[in-house]
Amino acid sequence: MLTAGIIASAVSTNSVQAAPVGLAVTIVATAVKNSAAAASTLTLVKGTLKIMTYAKLKLAICVSAGILLAGGAATVALSDGSGPDDGLSAGEVFKKAQETYAALASYSDEGKTIATLNGTTITHTFSIKLGRPNLYRIEWEQSSESAGYKSPAAKQMVWSEGKGDFLEMFGHARKESDKESALSSATGISGGAAATVPGTFFKMNWGNQLGGPVANEKKQTAEKVGDVDCYVFTSDLKGRAKTIWIGKQDFLIHQVRTVTSAASMKAIMAEAAKRQPEIAARMPKTEYTDSPSTETHWNIVVNQKFSPADFAPPKQNN
Repeated sequence: MLTAGIIASAVSTNSVQAAPVGLAVTIVATAVKNSAAAASTLTLVKGTLKIMTYAKLKLAICVSAGILLAGGAATVALSDGSGPDDGLSAGEVFKKAQETYAALASYSDEGKTIATLNGTTITHTFSIKLGRPNLYRIEWEQSSESAGYKSPAAKQMVWSEGKGDFLEMFGHARKESDKESALSSATGISGGAAATVPGTFFKMNWGNQLGGPVANEKKQTAEKVGDVDCYVFTSDLKGRAKTIWIGKQDFLIHQVRTVTSAASMKAIMAEAAKRQPEIAARMPKTEYTDSPSTETHWNIVVNQKFSPADFAPPKQNN
């Protein structure tokens, strides 16, 4: 349940310098962005514990509750002058978006999540490929940078070509029990790429951006993400403010931003210390600040014809 912002701050303070030679520090964050995630925290916690055991020598610090990475926008959102009452209501937009994802045979995109806090920037660049009924491959490259330190990029992936569910981390792949376990395990370390769209596409109990109470969504002035006109909705739940951009033409998610308050981060860190005292002991004391996050998706292609082999790791396709 550690947030990326706190981990990033701690690492930039002294954890990297104190690490033994050869110890790789992985900074991660969650991608559970809606209220439905609260009921499924246990699933993410289990995934986190698996990763921590799997890569304990690598210090794979994972996040498992409802906080996102911090960050600036990968794509600037510009107002197009439309008012909050323009077009459809929140309920109508979310219903159309739900129906759109449910009707898709396949989905693919590229994107980036950028996180910043206390001088540290964490970047996840990813690609997503999804197919019915249970085919998926999410690949990402993670890097972090702060004053005087820049981590090497680390490539990782989670996938299923219909022959089991697998997570590859630090060059080693392990089989997971099922799709939900694999994607929840990859949620934090992928910067949210394994949850936001996959959770919505597969209509999972966590990560599904369209599964929360529509009554919590407030319609804002329409904006563009890149060159895509989008409806914009905001919600605020327990110290976590979320903004979601849904395309006016395709009714697909193009961007999600979450801002977690300093008070919420402090509470989460305290709870994390109880659950994982061995990790908490490594973290120096730090000031808590609001942690904003942006995850942007582009080059979206739907209903492309895929075969199961298209979801296998690249090396298996050669």
